[in-house]
Amino acid sequence: MKYFLLSIILLLSINLLGQTQLTTDELFVKAKDAAFNQKDRKLARKLCKQALIKSPDYEDISIFLGRLYTWDNIYDSARVIFNDVIKKDSANGDAINAAIDLEYWSGNSSAALKFCNLGVSKFPSSTEFLLRKAKVLDDLERYDAAFLSLEKIFKLDKSNTEAFAFAEHLKDKVRKNSIGVTYQYEKFDKTFDPWQLGSLSYSRRLFFGTTILRINFANRFGSNGTQYEIDMYPSIASGFYSYLNFGYSKDGIFPKQRYGASLYLSLPLSFEIDGGFRLLKYSNDTLTSDTWIYTFALGKYWGSYWFSLRTYITPQVEKASHSYSLIIRYYLSGADDYLALSVGTGISPNQNSVDGPGSWLRSDKFGLEYQVKLSRNLILNISGDYSREESRTYGFLTKISAGLGLKFLF
Repeated sequence: MKYFLLSIILLLSINLLGQTQLTTDELFVKAKDAAFNQKDRKLARKLCKQALIKSPDYEDISIFLGRLYTWDNIYDSARVIFNDVIKKDSANGDAINAAIDLEYWSGNSSAALKFCNLGVSKFPSSTEFLLRKAKVLDDLERYDAAFLSLEKIFKLDKSNTEAFAFAEHLKDKVRKNSIGVTYQYEKFDKTFDPWQLGSLSYSRRLFFGTTILRINFANRFGSNGTQYEIDMYPSIASGFYSYLNFGYSKDGIFPKQRYGASLYLSLPLSFEIDGGFRLLKYSNDTLTSDTWIYTFALGKYWGSYWFSLRTYITPQVEKASHSYSLIIRYYLSGADDYLALSVGTGISPNQNSVDGPGSWLRSDKFGLEYQVKLSRNLILNISGDYSREESRTYGFLTKISAGLGLKFLF
């Protein structure tokens, strides 16, 4: 009887012990809970190791353990795990992605590129690996190869929001040099002869960002004028850059001096914002005046579209004036090929004003733009707009404009 009772107790103990032991999947769930909810990655690693003792070939747990090591900067341990998984299964996309993160975050972009190439070779239709490759190449300052990777994405998925957003910020790095020429013709329904504006520009990518030198030529109010400008786009950090502008003219149909500055910031979910100012200094024989303009904009990439809403605010003695514009751009096949629609309204100081430089007017505007890359080195831009402008001197005027531009890249 004594031995019988001992046997019963022993069997019950074994049974209860079996019930308290967790399965591999249960340990995995607890590890993720410890990492994400309890913020205890040390416990999460311990649970992952217990699970792998039970199931050493459970690749998802191994990858998660490697990511835990990566997040805690224990790179060597993570590297051993990822390499082991990829050695056993070279087509494990999760392991390849984890290895790219490890090498990229640890500052080893050359190694990250090798895993990007592996991902692209195993999954040639994966836009995710192509995009990751473009970002790694950008970090390595191999801009041409990065842009080529993006162009492959556009062929696979021409509505890839993140790729279009990245291409917009990358394309100026790709083009070390460019020469551009533009011409614009503006015709009024009454009072004035047509206005003409042309420009010649040279752009070069320097170590701090892109710099553009530009000469503008104009014929307005029966007078000719020339303006000289320089634009600079210094890069501050990834997704954060600035814009600086200075212009000078000795001819009255342009501001005597022009200054501008803005800061641009890329945000999550393919949003971007910018804010800054413009300062126009006019002068003639009897009057010198300064016009300050503050500008703010919000942009958003969505599929093959880019939306930009911008406002200009100009302080006055009584109250500030405002103008607003909306641009909707539809990308056709790449970052250089698009159709765009623009609408604008408001009261703003306009250097092309029919009352002369520095005057105030109201303008409601509608415009269309088409840009296409004719070849690897040549871009064509065609634009046109219709506006109804209110002048203090001449009343309401209708203006129709047409523009043509060519840019040669080298």
